[in-house]
Order: sequence, then structure tokens, then C-alpha cells
Amino acid sequence: MDYQAEQEMEMEALQSILMDDLQELQDDRPEGWPSSSTAFRVAINPDECDSTGENDYRLELVFAHTPNYPDEPPLYKARSVRGLSDADMATLNQSLAQQVDENLGMAMIYVLVSAAQEWLREKVMQGAETPTLDPEAARKAEEEAEERRLAEIRSHGTMITPQTFAEWKARFEAEMALERAKVGVGGDKKDKGLTGKQFFRQLEANNEQEPEEGLESDEDDDYAPDDGDDEDDDEEGEDDDDDFLDDYLAHKGS
Repeated sequence: MDYQAEQEMEMEALQSILMDDLQELQDDRPEGWPSSSTAFRVAINPDECDSTGENDYRLELVFAHTPNYPDEPPLYKARSVRGLSDADMATLNQSLAQQVDENLGMAMIYVLVSAAQEWLREKVMQGAETPTLDPEAARKAEEEAEERRLAEIRSHGTMITPQTFAEWKARFEAEMALERAKVGVGGDKKDKGLTGKQFFRQLEANNEQEPEEGLESDEDDDYAPDDGDDEDDDEEGEDDDDDFLDDYLAHKGS
């Protein structure tokens, strides 16, 4: 493709359509645009006017051809001349970028001018009742709203999640296992749990199916519980648990 010829033909068509609204840009070039390219300005005004015959909004579209245009995007930028905010221009330029993507490979400057004209016409019809939001300000507002929501949740305590529930369940089961160990297998739970002596006596009773008669008699004499007085058991149990464990292990080993 002869890019230079394509660009010259497009400029001739634009001049015949836009006439005085198309002018070569002598100064105030957008930052970063190469000085070697010729830039142009297109004045864009809405068709509607207010009661005084003046337009509240006005903008311009500046553009320049790139070496391989139209197979590559041109340089372009919509700029406010009257009544339009930076947020308005950001919204319009995003819309123009979509037009560029859809028309790549074809002459598109007039398409961009028409899209900007239509956008400005809708802006005039809407007036100040529906101002364009700054995208950055909208993003910050969403983040602040989310932070307020999380702060409200934190103020009412920790949220229950599968992970926190599993951690609580593990602690609960460990506590229950400890209680069962205190009670002993098949034993009756006391208010304060079994002492060490009572636990090993219970364990011996469960594991020894046929104890010798003499051994059973000795055990009854040596390790018989007190006369049912739980308070005395509690006071003495902790002191002789260690001695009882040593005697019991020695007896099991003999």
C-alpha cells in the first residue's frame, strides 16, 4: 500500500467536508508527538445552542498521520475548548480508541470526528444533570466503600470461615479427648476427674481378664480406695500418684 498517497487522498476529502473547521496545528502540540509529522485541528461544536445562541460545550480533535497509517493507528487526542472536564475528555478518548480498533486498515479520521460530534451532542442534551464521573475518583470511592464495609464487619467480631471453624473443631476435640482420658475407659466421670491412682486401677481392671487370687487380694489390701470419701482421695491422690505409678510398673514387670 502507498501510505503517503492514501493519507493525501484522505486530507483532500476532509478539507472538502470540514472546510474552515479543519486547520493545521501550528503550536500547542500534544506532549510526545514527533515534530516531523504534520498535525491538524478539527473544531467540533454541537448542533444545539442555548437561548442566547451560544454553545455551553466545545471541543477539538487534533490528529496526525503515522508512517504506516491506516494500517496502524493515527496520533489523535480530543481536547476541551469550553465547558468540559478532564474526566469528560478521558471518557471521550476511551470511546475514540474503540473506534480506532474497529476501523484499523481504513481511513478513519472522519469516523473519529463524527464520533466526537455525536458524543458532544449527547452531552449537550444531558446538560449538567448527569455529570461525567472521573474514573479515578469512582475507583477511589469504591475502595473507600469496601474499606468501610470491612471495618463494619471487624467491629462485630471475627468472621466464621471454613478455616476458623476447622481450627475451633480441632481444639474442641482435643479438649474432649483430654476429658475422656481423665474419666478413663468405661469409668464414671467425677466432678474433678479421676486421680492418677484411680486411672491406673481402672486400666488394670479392664486389661487383666483373669488375675491371680493372691494378687487380687494383695491389690485390694494395698490399693483399696478410701472409705468413699472423695475429699480425702483428692487431697492424698496427687501426693502418691508418682509412687503408685512406680509400684504399678514394677509389679507389671515382675
